[in-house]
Amino acid sequence: MRFEYFAAPDDETAALTIDGGEIDGAVASHVVDPASVLGQLERLLGGPRGDDGLRSAQLVAESPDGARLLIRLSNHLVTLFGMVRPTTLDDVVKHWSLSRRFRRAEPEDLHAFAAGLHELCKGPGKRVYCRATADESELAAVMAPAATVPASAPDATDANPDPVEPKPLPRRR
Repeated sequence: MRFEYFAAPDDETAALTIDGGEIDGAVASHVVDPASVLGQLERLLGGPRGDDGLRSAQLVAESPDGARLLIRLSNHLVTLFGMVRPTTLDDVVKHWSLSRRFRRAEPEDLHAFAAGLHELCKGPGKRVYCRATADESELAAVMAPAATVPASAPDATDANPDPVEPKPLPRRR
């Protein structure tokens, strides 16, 4: 997935980016998933401990082909991260980078992303959004035709379904 974070005044303006065109001033990442990784950042900044991250982001729009999602970051997260002082941003990123989700990310890339997101969160009167775009390989896997299931195969409600039935996509963790 490719995640592009940007600021916009409202949901309607942000939804205009669902077509996949360039977004001015966007901060991009392949590892900072708004529904889970930003939840970790919110907890680090003093957000709710029992939250699984899904309160940190809300779906606003989806492209007709399902290749792109538009997600609004919570006002709480934006406010918390926008209040981080530049002198403590390094410490925040250092602690955030301890997450197992970042084990393949370069520390410099995470710091550059965090600095860019921090600037977006400091902007007055705007909301922060993320456009998540599926990679071509992810789209190909989803769009591939399902295997033909014989008429005598058990249906999805059976306790032991046929292994050729397509499985749902796993939730990113």
